[in-house]
Amino acid sequence: MPGFNKQERLKSAERISEIYQQGTKLKQGFLLLYYADSQTTSHRMAVAVPKRKIPSAVQRNRIKRKLREVYRLNKEALPQALVPQDFILMFLGSKAPDYQKLEHSFLKLCEKWQNSQSV
Repeated sequence: MPGFNKQERLKSAERISEIYQQGTKLKQGFLLLYYADSQTTSHRMAVAVPKRKIPSAVQRNRIKRKLREVYRLNKEALPQALVPQDFILMFLGSKAPDYQKLEHSFLKLCEKWQNSQSV
């Protein structure tokens, strides 16, 4: 079972703001993905849930945990590019969805991402 180790986490505030400004954006349902080529040897991910949309910290953290778990279990769905990608997965909904809806949206988003890179 694939893990979610420290090398896969995107933590640099500088790099995250760089991806927001210069990265490519894709939207699927209530998920928004920003991505850019990575300077490392593997994919790195950050998760964001806006406070404006979900005011409760408990709910925001629950959504982030679910998104990280969806990523962890479905890593093989990520596009297999020549260059690894840094990406930010942002939740845009106004209420916490169940796990199946998150997973379905994530897989659709990965499919869209794969198609956009093969063009």
